[in-house]
Amino acid sequence: MLLKKRLMSLIYGQKEKGMMTIWSKETIRSAKHLILLLLLCISCLTTSNNSQAKDKSYPGKLINVGTHRLHINCVGTGTPSVIIDSGIGGFSLEWFKIQNNLANDVRVCTYDRAGYGWSDLGPRPRTTTRIVKELRTLLSEAKIPGPYLLVGHSFGGYNIRYFASEYPELTAGLVLIDSSHPQQFNTEEFKRIEPKEKTKKYKNSINIRLIRPIIADNYPHQKKRIAYRLMSSMKSISTLMNEMDFMEVSAQQLAGRKDQQPYKFPVIIITRGKRVWANNELGDRREQQWTTLQNDMESISLNSDHFFAYDSGHVVHLDQPNLVSENILLAVNKSRVQMLEKELFKKFDIRQASYSTTPSFTTSATEFKFYDNRQEAFLNLNEPLPQIMFHTKLGHFADDFASFLH
Repeated sequence: MLLKKRLMSLIYGQKEKGMMTIWSKETIRSAKHLILLLLLCISCLTTSNNSQAKDKSYPGKLINVGTHRLHINCVGTGTPSVIIDSGIGGFSLEWFKIQNNLANDVRVCTYDRAGYGWSDLGPRPRTTTRIVKELRTLLSEAKIPGPYLLVGHSFGGYNIRYFASEYPELTAGLVLIDSSHPQQFNTEEFKRIEPKEKTKKYKNSINIRLIRPIIADNYPHQKKRIAYRLMSSMKSISTLMNEMDFMEVSAQQLAGRKDQQPYKFPVIIITRGKRVWANNELGDRREQQWTTLQNDMESISLNSDHFFAYDSGHVVHLDQPNLVSENILLAVNKSRVQMLEKELFKKFDIRQASYSTTPSFTTSATEFKFYDNRQEAFLNLNEPLPQIMFHTKLGHFADDFASFLH
């Protein structure tokens, strides 16, 4: 009781008999705020624990990658497996419409990087090299067969490009959606951003990341509620800030790769069409620099295509999901043709066939059977073999050939 009276005395400034109050009004006010803050924190922790207890369901699987678990959700069947990596602050749920669009044509897997969505927190710092190692372990432990067609939005572009550089034999193609560029931190436009402006931009990015996917028209009401709860968690926000803090390190990690570019597998680049920088002279230069860097990514493959999403801001997959779905499917079909050609060349032992450019498709699937029956004739030729052409109908043949490609 005495302790309670003294505590009340501290909080409300009441004098006890025989005691002199030495607390100022400011101190009393600060003490009140501190106690209220502690009570609020306890309330938040209780609410968070209750929410987690009620929401034990998640759309995919939690896979142990050593130090923590990662959430991955796969739908559909077909080769190559499409693996999607979100931008900073994003997670698997924002790709649900694209997964639905593609599920009848190919296996599509979305996953939550450590700290986002339903995944556990992971070791820090959250850099591209660490993220790619975790992704490789995830795909192996989840028994998701390669090769992989990798899709990356924004910062996710760093990760999938690094993956392709580290594991080219497992990569069937890339789709880069308004992707970050490893040289963007070296541009004069970026260097002119003051530290205070960078901090403000980061904070604005948090607000955009927390709100933009939720208010998207293509989010059903229930998914908005789930997205808000997961993306506004301290786990997600702390991960977002850590990835931002080390984003320049990730850019350097990608820029330092000594790979064998340009690649031969298909690369599709999708760039936003709407302006995101301020409508002034510096904003104009930044917009132009972004476009220049996007164009530069065409050079990473001999088989690249570049499209602009004129009705989209940075989150193209939310603004124009059908456009993104169509281009992912385009990359899938192009990679299937390449995979089929490699297997046919291997099967027929066609050692001397080579391509200087992507082959055109002029021969029918029926004529393919003719070549099959004349395999010995091909092998007995002493002169260089003519380039073999395939018809686009072989895209359907590739589907029937899926078991062979595995």
